[in-house]
Amino acid sequence: MKLAYLIHWNEGPESGVFKKICSQVNEWRKMGNEIKLFIFTNRSNIDWSLHCDQIEVILQQYDGWRSRLTRFRTLVTQIEQWNPDTIYHRFDLYYPHLNRLLRKYPSVLEINSNDLTEMRSLLGVRYWYHLLTRTRALKVSKGFVFVTKELSEKKHYSRYVKSKIIIGNGIELEKYPPSINTENKSIRLVFIGSAGQTWHGIDKIILLAKRQPNWQFDMIGTDVIKQEIPSNMIFHGKLTRDQYQPIIQQADIAIGTLALHRKNMKEASPLKVREYLAYGIPVIVGYHDTDFQDNPPFILELPNEANNIVPYLDKITEFSTYWAGKRVSREWVQHLDTKQKEAIRISYMTSIVENR
Repeated sequence: MKLAYLIHWNEGPESGVFKKICSQVNEWRKMGNEIKLFIFTNRSNIDWSLHCDQIEVILQQYDGWRSRLTRFRTLVTQIEQWNPDTIYHRFDLYYPHLNRLLRKYPSVLEINSNDLTEMRSLLGVRYWYHLLTRTRALKVSKGFVFVTKELSEKKHYSRYVKSKIIIGNGIELEKYPPSINTENKSIRLVFIGSAGQTWHGIDKIILLAKRQPNWQFDMIGTDVIKQEIPSNMIFHGKLTRDQYQPIIQQADIAIGTLALHRKNMKEASPLKVREYLAYGIPVIVGYHDTDFQDNPPFILELPNEANNIVPYLDKITEFSTYWAGKRVSREWVQHLDTKQKEAIRISYMTSIVENR
């Protein structure tokens, strides 16, 4: 198949999302498909193709609202000139001509978040624009890939769904060497995330650090929030993977999102948690993970509620003490591998094309 992957992305090629996309399309190519990646972005002076080995990248850059419409139309024209068999689009803001494109070719939308909840937190013109235009993309798409079952059941998506599949986020396991067992004198925990994401629950991690002054907390990628930081926490700032890998591999326990309730969500499949597990690090989270239905012993799932630290300190301590120095076996997380997940995705897209 000729597959066009269309994405609007402004966080650059070093982001976890773009790394995920590159791993996806490279697997598609290995399965014998012809791939082109079409990127709409405001990022300049970046060679995106360097980050997606052997995948042709078509880039359209814009520099403001005025140029967005004309530049997006140009990108649509480039896709039409290539004439793919199907289009895979990470659902985002609607732009004129997108509905025409998604109607013309058998198209699949990837749904990664509760768009209305996230946009509502921004309010302003962007929210109202999205609210008024989102259906133009949703109603013409033939297929939907949801990263969680919860998202697939949201009425503001399900009313438009003709066909769907649930595929949690995956990771290229072979690129992440399993960590050796640690011998830390005190329990060491690590968190990796992005700045400004309240649902990460950084305030909750700070609370845990205050309650466990003998533990060490390494915080990667997030800003220091405006409250007193205990001495057992280190905020490393934004680091590249080469820079933060040694920190993660020295950790006994990793921490995932602890406040997903702030997004009015209960389920997720975060890339960072897959990265932790690829390194063999057991994880504490505050939500239900799509790919682990059976409550495995290496994931401590705290209640997805505001007060989920202090009442559960004993459980957190018991879990962390037990797993300190131990590692999660690779065979336990093999189903997270990109190879397995992308074979399922390609099979689904093939069915969409065949039933057009």
